[in-house]
Amino acid sequence: MKDGKWLEPRHTNKEIFEKDYTKIDLSGMEVKCPGCKDGVNLNRKNMAGKPAGWCKRCNRAVAL
Repeated sequence: MKDGKWLEPRHTNKEIFEKDYTKIDLSGMEVKCPGCKDGVNLNRKNMAGKPAGWCKRCNRAVAL
């Protein structure tokens, strides 16, 4: 499993993250959260196709 990275500080709120990353991708890959090292599914994509996910434990957005 690859290590993930935090998204920009703007995505500290889940509602903002879901607004910017509107496309749901159920076949997304899984990465390690850079904070708690839990697995995070990258199940959302933005309009440019960049995948990201939300770490429930750290309450932050994670990407590749």
